[in-house]
Amino acid sequence: MRKAFFTLLFSLCAIASGAQPVKLSGGQLQLKGEPFIILGGELANSSASSADYMNGRHIWETLREAGLNTVLVPVYWELIEPEEGRFDFSSVDYLIGSARKNGLHLVLLWFGTWKNSMSCYVPEWVKKGFGTRFTLARNSSGDTPEILSAFCRESLKADSRAFAALMRHLKAADSAEGTVLMVQVENEIGFLGDAREHGPKADAAFRKGRDRDEERFQARAYARYAQAVAAAGKKEYPLPMYVNAALNSRGRKAGEYPSAGPLDHLMDIWKAEAPAIDIMSPDIYDPGFPDWISRYAKPGNPLFIPEIRQEPANAARVFHALGRHGAIGFSPFDIDNAPEATADAYRALAPYLPQIAAAQAAGRAYGVLLDRENPEEDIVIGDIRFTCRHDGTVSWSPVRNGDWGEGAFLILDLGGDEFLFLGTAAVATMAPAGGEGHIGILSIDEYDGGKRLRRLNGDEDHQGRHLRIPAGSVGVQHLKIYRY
Repeated sequence: MRKAFFTLLFSLCAIASGAQPVKLSGGQLQLKGEPFIILGGELANSSASSADYMNGRHIWETLREAGLNTVLVPVYWELIEPEEGRFDFSSVDYLIGSARKNGLHLVLLWFGTWKNSMSCYVPEWVKKGFGTRFTLARNSSGDTPEILSAFCRESLKADSRAFAALMRHLKAADSAEGTVLMVQVENEIGFLGDAREHGPKADAAFRKGRDRDEERFQARAYARYAQAVAAAGKKEYPLPMYVNAALNSRGRKAGEYPSAGPLDHLMDIWKAEAPAIDIMSPDIYDPGFPDWISRYAKPGNPLFIPEIRQEPANAARVFHALGRHGAIGFSPFDIDNAPEATADAYRALAPYLPQIAAAQAAGRAYGVLLDRENPEEDIVIGDIRFTCRHDGTVSWSPVRNGDWGEGAFLILDLGGDEFLFLGTAAVATMAPAGGEGHIGILSIDEYDGGKRLRRLNGDEDHQGRHLRIPAGSVGVQHLKIYRY
């Protein structure tokens, strides 16, 4: 009863004061003053368009049981403003209510002017105005794909008005609870086929502008558009906001990938022109995961992975991202249809999220990702050198002669010669970083669900030689060391 009273009191005070429950601070996401790490998943594009679809397929229950604490879910401009100036937020209210019922948080994806470069989620009344009131971008051949121009003032005004209405509604519906953690502004902005758009306004702006590089010119236009939309929303309710990038992979040229989006080589422009955008994030569908995330984990740009291809390797990658780069969240795509890959990893991580966040903030979290190309890596913590190897290097490992996949450790330095290892398919040995003396295993305790499961020794730690979380499993082990 006492706890319920203070919860109610906090909610009333928040409403009265206009307090904001969610913010970014010190490179971390905070909910009601406490760090929050997103163990997320993004729904397939059309799932959230129907409550009957979501309920009939028991999607909320599936997500909760898969260990998520947050769902990334689209909000569709075409559904919330079916007629110009008339808003219907019933779909948003359904999402908020269902998330609360299932103990989940939300990140809302604003499918507004652009989704994967195209303008397919704008309302019907906008589509009917294509080519007249609403200007489409032209490519260098003179064609007009279904892509609204970044120089169309009418679409910018309409999008900004709708987004502001959404944020105003969120403030009224959720500012006391903080169910919604962040909002994505548009989706994978970028121009297709050319480095920049053409047309009378775009060409005139290019001639007069300071950018001679066509992609940088287009990036400036997109960033200013996103800034105007985000600023209109933040004026109503200043939740953290981010943009996501379809990456420029495989050596392609601008236009062969969605040009001018929030890409790492254009980060300077996006940061300068869109200060209302808090984070630029990568959507990862190509090889090279460690390299991609290192490009976005920059000072002033916390690492958030809102979208990544569904594959078994994600069970390892989430540990690496949280440990190596202090990621604030991880989110595979199409999570409603394939939640299995990260389920065990999320369940293992969940009891330790406060400790992980504290270690990230203190610089005491470490991460390593291992595979056949990178089977071994050293991590030095204080005066200890941990040599981390993929489990496939162990002679009796079940993957020794098969498909290694990816292994990983997230290591927390707990102080006092104690360490917490979370991960999969990895082995660690330890030695003095200076090379003199020996370091031994005092004890290893295995944990499950935040509770001590058993003391590991003998075969499980190779007679005191190593700490191992075998391939095919996800584990948590508490290590204490001694020196001799």
